[in-house]
Amino acid sequence: MDFEQFMELVKSRRSVRSFTDQKISRVLIQRLIEAASWAPSNHNRQGWKFIVFENHQEIRMLAMQTCEYLRQSLKGTNEFIAGQAEEIIHFAGALELAPVLILAMHKESPAVGKTMLSFATSALVSGEAISTAMACQNLILAAKALGLGSCIMTAPLLAGRVWNSLKNLPAGFEPTCLITIGYPAQIPAVPRRKKLEHIIEYR
Repeated sequence: MDFEQFMELVKSRRSVRSFTDQKISRVLIQRLIEAASWAPSNHNRQGWKFIVFENHQEIRMLAMQTCEYLRQSLKGTNEFIAGQAEEIIHFAGALELAPVLILAMHKESPAVGKTMLSFATSALVSGEAISTAMACQNLILAAKALGLGSCIMTAPLLAGRVWNSLKNLPAGFEPTCLITIGYPAQIPAVPRRKKLEHIIEYR
């Protein structure tokens, strides 16, 4: 693959929120996770786990519980947050439409990171969350290459109690994000991107 082919893949990827009913085989799911597993990771610890939900009833239940928890939690909040509540709930509930839902998790920060660094970025310096985020990028690009749609979601994780109460989650891991996977029913329009001169600063 040359650079132009790579950029075509990157630029053609979309955050897909509408899927067909076509079932996704475990062979494809394993290929996605394999792609994720080749992401760079801090000290090659590969501190990630991917929990795959395939049962639509379970996915729907998680979506309903998430939206209900957020509705209750956002009641009585300040005016700014209240104004955003419906949008947050809408995006959180979109996971209900996914044929496959993947909960990406990262290993808790090593003790050395917590001991040596007391400031707020210690979790980032440890690299576990960032490594998992890079693995998720590999995963969604692989999904595009395989003709699948995907969307990385974080709004549902605001309902932390719902996700932390799931049984048999791996010990010592924390949720990073959710990824919906399926065959796209609709491809979103090309999103606006900032010009390079607005995001590059040479020193």
